Amino acid sequence: MDTRQVSRPIVPLVVVCVLTSGATLGSFRAATTSVGVAQPTEAMTTSSLTHTPNGQVRRIALDSLRVTGRPVVTSLSPTTVSAGGGSSVTIAGLNFTPGSKVYFGPNVSSHVSVESHTLITATAPTNSGVVHIDVVTNVGTSVDSRANRLIYVSTRQLPITASGKNLELAGIPTTFTGVNAYEIATAWGTNAGCGGMETPAQIESLFSTLAPNSMVRFWAFQGTMATDVKTKQVDWAPIDQVFYLAARYHVYLVPAITDQGGTCDGEHWQGPSWYSGGYRRIFNTATGFYGAGLDVLSYWSYMQDLVNRYKNSPALGMWEPISEAEASTCPTAYQPIKCEGHQICPSESVAAADLTSFFTTVGGEVHALDPKHLVEAGFLGGGQCGTAGADYQVVGASPGIDVLSVHDYYGSTPLGGDRWNGLSVRFAQAAALDKPIITGEVGILAGSVPGCEGLAQRRAALTAKMRAQFAAGSSAFLVWDWVLDPLGPCSYNTGPGDPLMGLLDGGR
Repeated sequence: MDTRQVSRPIVPLVVVCVLTSGATLGSFRAATTSVGVAQPTEAMTTSSLTHTPNGQVRRIALDSLRVTGRPVVTSLSPTTVSAGGGSSVTIAGLNFTPGSKVYFGPNVSSHVSVESHTLITATAPTNSGVVHIDVVTNVGTSVDSRANRLIYVSTRQLPITASGKNLELAGIPTTFTGVNAYEIATAWGTNAGCGGMETPAQIESLFSTLAPNSMVRFWAFQGTMATDVKTKQVDWAPIDQVFYLAARYHVYLVPAITDQGGTCDGEHWQGPSWYSGGYRRIFNTATGFYGAGLDVLSYWSYMQDLVNRYKNSPALGMWEPISEAEASTCPTAYQPIKCEGHQICPSESVAAADLTSFFTTVGGEVHALDPKHLVEAGFLGGGQCGTAGADYQVVGASPGIDVLSVHDYYGSTPLGGDRWNGLSVRFAQAAALDKPIITGEVGILAGSVPGCEGLAQRRAALTAKMRAQFAAGSSAFLVWDWVLDPLGPCSYNTGPGDPLMGLLDGGR
């Protein structure tokens, strides 16, 4: 007897039962087992079903999932992408719906287009290794299988490490040049932004003109750069774009997570109570100019989310928990955004203890989440409350700080500042701690008005500064601030057309 002739009627009978009863995949498995049909495995419910020999079982499993409505991923194109992120991935499958979210491992894509119930295109966020792509709808999450595995390919951009007083690449002591471009994650219409807005092509132009392995420091603030102004939910797309472009040109980014005055980020002066644990609370000022009402998370929660999202980016240079920290108080009359110049330091020793506690806790958490990358202090270094004189070294000794910093607005003097808080003092303190130090901001006023340095004169002065500071122990020299239209009557800014940029292009 031809047994195939006997078994054929049984399978269609099961299919009809499953499709007409609206049964789940679990009940389907039970039914097919009872009549002697091979039970579909988890692998059979997705594109790996194409590898099973029994085409009838594959059809039954997919039909069952089609009825339950759970999304299914059947193929990806391409199946390998750059670890830098930014590649477009086409996802084929079933049961895709408008509003579907697409996860690449733990990171959700910031740009998803649902073309139909069987097709999605999504931008790959930065990541590494092999991840699963999961499509999430209001019905459920797609099942992991061989069909939804994506491979991230290394860009061969090595992480920056520290050894004693040196920053290193591949174990080789290295000094870095670059710029601050605080506003480059501004995307009006998506976020509130801070400063001007550059197009992707303009940002790419900056990165492409810098020397290889340059650094760019920018604001990765929650309130103005990472929150959608319409939904008031986190939207990573503008910061993603900065990381994608930086990875393309092997630029190292130094994202500052917030700043001392809350400017462009909650507009809350970070006083002693904030440093001693208030950063775990939500400060979401409803009034103000920049980012009002857009800090939906506490600093602590946002910091964790930010670190987890970008810790695998090859473009990540160092984390900066806060720019220009000082545990001072600000009179109510000057809050929230006019504290600069009016701050009070009630107790230097208490302020130093609060800053040490903050960096030890926050830097320790960053290290736990991302052991591959360094934490840079963001210190101004000019004698601020909590880091004045010897306390700069006391706070700098925190295990949560890997790299110290200074900001230099001392005019044309190569090593400016006084004998208590000057640059020579700070470089010596870093050496005593056996930690690297960077010049995180450096600027000289220049322009066309009388009494203001000319652009060529500024370039010469900054060249002398850079050489003197590298010789004194600085490991990076980052000019303030790159913008599209820098040339005015008298400004710290630099940008296209300024001869200063020739100091930073590596001879390009």
